[in-house]
Amino acid sequence: MNSEDLVSVIIPVYNSEKFLAESIESVLKQSYKNIEVIAVDDGSTDNSMKILKQFENKIIVISQENKGLAGAMNTGMKKMRGKWLKWFSGDDILYQNAVETLVDEARKLSDGAIIYSNWDIIDEKGKKLRTFAESNYNELSHFDFNVRLLDGQQININTCLIPSSLFKLGCSIENLEDPVAIDYEFFIKAGILFGTKFHLVPKPLLGYRVHGKQLSHKKITDTLSYLSKVRNDILSKLDKLKR
Repeated sequence: MNSEDLVSVIIPVYNSEKFLAESIESVLKQSYKNIEVIAVDDGSTDNSMKILKQFENKIIVISQENKGLAGAMNTGMKKMRGKWLKWFSGDDILYQNAVETLVDEARKLSDGAIIYSNWDIIDEKGKKLRTFAESNYNELSHFDFNVRLLDGQQININTCLIPSSLFKLGCSIENLEDPVAIDYEFFIKAGILFGTKFHLVPKPLLGYRVHGKQLSHKKITDTLSYLSKVRNDILSKLDKLKR
């Protein structure tokens, strides 16, 4: 297998002890083998670091003082060598053929495309509750898709395969006042400022776990109001006519 096809799976970790080992195992059991796994412990105060050390012979483990989600991702990205980034949460489950399916689809498209998929919602015990079907905009133009993004279209970033070339062009993951909005800010920046194509694989490749400690569920009302600020900040970077 060509080294250029390497996928870097980055797992930002903060107090994820309950599901962390299961999540890492799901990555290590992927049918696609050309993977490096980078776990960044972002100042956890539980047993997350002890769990990560159990995998040190199989993954890259980094420990740092708490810098927030964007800080953890950027630390991991400094170490990554892959052609693609797979952002992955320490409480979700990656289905065995997930990376292989995403890479196969990415090879059919331009190098700059972000590939995303449908996903299953699972409970704390891993039981499937239902399947979430992402919107399929594969046939839309860049302009029409960007309109959807600005209108609030959300994509589960844990399903995505992101080309590392996008980061080299300057499309960065930013530390925001509301960390739940980090992925949305990244997506609209990629689409509007960097002309990135988004492509859906219409099958569930991930078990997205819902539980009481999720940050995204605790502050959803605040996040929704914050998104308008994110949109305006991105649009302000365009010339007046495009804006």
